[in-house]
Parts: sequence; structure tokens; C-alpha cells
Amino acid sequence: MQVHRRRRVSDREPVVLVVLIQTDSLRWFVAGIDMKSHSYPLLRSEEGNLDEYFGLELDAQISFLRHRLAGVLQRGFDRLYARSMKANSILLAADGAFPTGDTELTERLANHFVQWMISPPVSYVVTTKAFQIQHEGDLSVVAGELSPSVSSLFRKALPSLVSQFAEPEYWELVHRPRRA
Repeated sequence: MQVHRRRRVSDREPVVLVVLIQTDSLRWFVAGIDMKSHSYPLLRSEEGNLDEYFGLELDAQISFLRHRLAGVLQRGFDRLYARSMKANSILLAADGAFPTGDTELTERLANHFVQWMISPPVSYVVTTKAFQIQHEGDLSVVAGELSPSVSSLFRKALPSLVSQFAEPEYWELVHRPRRA
């Protein structure tokens, strides 16, 4: 008789859980990055997945984006768990400000996640369009503390992740939730 043992959370491979937000297309991608900078594409949305904040008041915009991205994070945790991985930090990275959003939108959204998630630690950064990071100034921290190790892992893994955006077979597609 074979005995199956559950892996303890502490036995799981530590990774950075990354949510990449494309602000022009209002879509997101979720991936894991291990401690050797290997990337693991997990989930992606369809274009326009985040567009429901258009036309709302600022607090409602933040509420919508907060709830949608919290669901995205939960799905990411679930996919990592299934791969015997655990997030030791979270990085939300947008390639610019949200279009037609209030000027405070990105900062307030970023601060919400940093204050809301106690463990693992969260950082929210904004990069250049298309996530082309070539210089230190191409990555600005909006909220949280981006450790040098997470920054380095992200910079090394990002080109691989960006190249896989156009290859849907690497990502599980999550369709837009249906409105009531």
C-alpha cells in the first residue's frame, strides 16, 4: 500500500508571484519566478478584462480593480500550490498608468495591496510600456519595498515572460466574469 504524504507549505519551492498588467489592452498575466530567475507562466486574461472601471467615481474604480486583482492573486496562489510552489513575495507590475483613470488611481490601488497583504510582502511597480526594462529608471516603485533580490529576479525573468505573451499555449486563459 502506497502512502501519500502531503507536502508541507514550508517544503514548497519559493517563488515570486508576479501580476503583469498591460494598461493599453487592460489585460493581465500571472506568473511565478523561482530563485534562479526561471519563469512559470500561469494565467492570462482576455483584452479588456479590467475595463469595467471606466466611467466610475474614483473610489468605485479602486474597488473594482482591487477586487478583480485580488481574485487574480488568489488564482495565482492556487496554480502555484498545484505546482508545489509557494509565493514568498508578490509583485504587481503595470506598464504605465491606467487609461482614463484618476491621477490617484494607481497610487491608491498600489497602497491598498501593500497595506492589505501582510504576508507575503507586496510591491507595486510601474515600468515602461511593453515592460522593456533596460535601465534602473525604467522601474519605479509605487508602493511597498522592492527588495534587491526580487528586483533582480524580475529583471532577469521579464524578457522571457514578455516573449511568451503572444504564445497562448503557455497561459491558462481566464475569461471575464459575467455581469449579473
